Amino acid sequence: MEGQDFNLEGQEVRLTLLHTSDIHSRLIPYDFAPLKTDQDLGLIPEAGPFGGATRMAALLKRERSRGERVIHLDSGDCFQGAPIFNLNTGEVEFKFLSQARLDAAVVGNHEFDAGALNFTQRARNNATFPLLAANYQWSDFRQVGSNQTALETEPYTIRNVKGVRVGIIGMANISSLNSIVEGGNSLQAIAMEQNEVVRAYVDLLRPVTDLIVIVSHLGLHEDQDVIQGYEAYYEYGRIKSFTTRAKSPWQVLEWFGPEGEEKSVVRLLIPGVSGVDVVLGGHLHVVLNPPQLLSDPSGRKVVLAHSGAFAKYVGRLELVVKMPEVPGQGEGAEVLSQDYRAFPLDALWCDDAMRRYRYDSSIFWEAGQYIQNTDVRAAIKNCRDQEDRDTTQLLLPYILGMDFKLQLTNIFSYAPRDVQRRNNSTGGDSPLGNVAADSMRKRRRVEAEMALTNSLGIRDNLYSGVVTQESMFNVFPFENTINIMYLSGKEMQEMFNFVAERSAERGCVSQAQISGARFTMDCAQVQINDLRISCEQARAGADCPAENRDGHAPWQCLEDESSAPGVGRCYANPGTEIEINGKPLDPTGTYKIAVNDYIAKGGSGFNVLKRNTTRIETGISLRDSLIGYMQSFCTCEDILAGNATSKTGTRCGTLIDGQWTVDEQVVGYCRSAKDFEDALERQVGSCSCQELLGFPADAAQRCGVADLTPDAIQAQCQVPTGPYTGRCSCRDVLTGGNPVCGNVTPQLRSFCENPTSISIADAVEDGRIGRRVK
Repeated sequence: MEGQDFNLEGQEVRLTLLHTSDIHSRLIPYDFAPLKTDQDLGLIPEAGPFGGATRMAALLKRERSRGERVIHLDSGDCFQGAPIFNLNTGEVEFKFLSQARLDAAVVGNHEFDAGALNFTQRARNNATFPLLAANYQWSDFRQVGSNQTALETEPYTIRNVKGVRVGIIGMANISSLNSIVEGGNSLQAIAMEQNEVVRAYVDLLRPVTDLIVIVSHLGLHEDQDVIQGYEAYYEYGRIKSFTTRAKSPWQVLEWFGPEGEEKSVVRLLIPGVSGVDVVLGGHLHVVLNPPQLLSDPSGRKVVLAHSGAFAKYVGRLELVVKMPEVPGQGEGAEVLSQDYRAFPLDALWCDDAMRRYRYDSSIFWEAGQYIQNTDVRAAIKNCRDQEDRDTTQLLLPYILGMDFKLQLTNIFSYAPRDVQRRNNSTGGDSPLGNVAADSMRKRRRVEAEMALTNSLGIRDNLYSGVVTQESMFNVFPFENTINIMYLSGKEMQEMFNFVAERSAERGCVSQAQISGARFTMDCAQVQINDLRISCEQARAGADCPAENRDGHAPWQCLEDESSAPGVGRCYANPGTEIEINGKPLDPTGTYKIAVNDYIAKGGSGFNVLKRNTTRIETGISLRDSLIGYMQSFCTCEDILAGNATSKTGTRCGTLIDGQWTVDEQVVGYCRSAKDFEDALERQVGSCSCQELLGFPADAAQRCGVADLTPDAIQAQCQVPTGPYTGRCSCRDVLTGGNPVCGNVTPQLRSFCENPTSISIADAVEDGRIGRRVK
């Protein structure tokens, strides 16, 4: 076949890189409350729902049509995060990206959530684009029982875009995959050191490409480390050859043990990699706008861009590239300039003018005023008409399957305010984390003394409005179950120590949520322990530093393999002030605890649980446990009647300083809901105000108020706006005609007619997790 021959020697050409990342199965638009950072990037809070494959596909097609040389790359984690994955385990995600003409994607850690074999099958059957993982060494695919993932992944791919040869290297995740560094793991992969992998493939590809792009799911800091280098610790014997080579040697900075001894641990500087032009990253769900410009060891600038998560944005990186005078020699092409833009995917995704109108500093918008504007509504309809119909046809059977099997619109509770999954004030326990852990501990057939779950397993907030089955899938997208375990007091101490140590690595923000216990994370002690202060084991910590020890745990002198015999290192427990159900932790006791199955098997680094052999699988879903627990909460009827408990015996309010207290904001909401309910029952003529809402055509005649205008009827009814459902008010739901409300289901209408009879989803942080940072 004849092809086009492009002669671009010495020319300056434009190359467009379209970038998506961490879609997490958000193929259907969803509701959430945009943060200030999202709004700064142009996402409009009133223009929900957000994300969605039909918008993304339409925007990708639009941007492809605008550029002469365009590549679309994805930074992984297209799986897991919405109910469509729970039913179809990645089939529709890969079909969508294939239909969108994706050029290449890196393998994310969540691609293995349904198992490595499932990933292999989905890649084989549904993905038409290369799946990249240069830093995984796969087991031999010819062995019996192999997942054969090696047959469906590649380390790199090359795209010739109208004469510009682009080498694309995929760097898969290491930090979030459990046991990937151990032999014989179920993933059947071993991770390799990232910088040396990139260095090897850059050396391989540089002679035959003009540009080299890394598409990465390593994480932001790891992306920076690839270019700039980083420090690490190794046994000297394992890395000796890297320190003595001529090109890019590893530099020994510090010895722990006799110098030159192969068993000694050394602190090293692993140099960055030269020759990379662009890094498109993911995993941490951040947007780098503008992108970072990193300097590689040769002084050359490298563009690092991240484009967010959950289908909220599509990134576009425009490059002006100076092509080499003589192809195949020197450093290849050079990126002269770059321009980046993150396109928000809300209901106004296609209309930049309306977006500027919303954020015009000369206009002050009252609450709800912007979305009621006729021009804005017309723009929303126009954008809806431009959504990609091929993608709609692709999604339709999957959406119908979810409606039939999961009943996502079922309402089981109401949240008067957002129930946050993170504690943004103190970094300790969070409202949603508390109620989730409480539901695990108190669940029938569990009844544990305490419960613990990892914070990152709770993936979303519960937003103010009706709480549906779909919102619970967003909170707990993983099919995790409750496990019962029996831990000794010593193991409990080790578990709390690990939580403190892991939290200290992340700004002393708690990486676990608990119930039935209280403790303090001593993040300052974690930093002191990391100093590895020497001590004599015979003195049992008496020779460790004695100053400023108030509030810290007592010193111990732990064995240190890198030190001389009899010499250890100073260590104190960073998990302090531990209480289980109001009593101090008993080091010799045994405790029944509830955890999720992921951390019970060692996930997120919980090795103390992985070693324990008492694990009992209950099969109870964390999602179902939380739903059942919240359904037992008090209703507004209970709260306004002054009842101490709900009909199921659950206490109303929250235990604060030994007193069960109902929050004033919740009481205020209940009063307004009761006022709305009473207004609906008010009579005008022979009809209730509820029947007259929206003034149906036959209402005037049927109700005997033909002489009254609609305005006069509304003046007599005086129906307030009522509870906020998540998209609009209950009055709008019952009146009809407000497109912002979306699809009004019979259950939503029933809630609006009787808002005081549903359980109230309310939770607060109560200080069960403290922290010490000084």
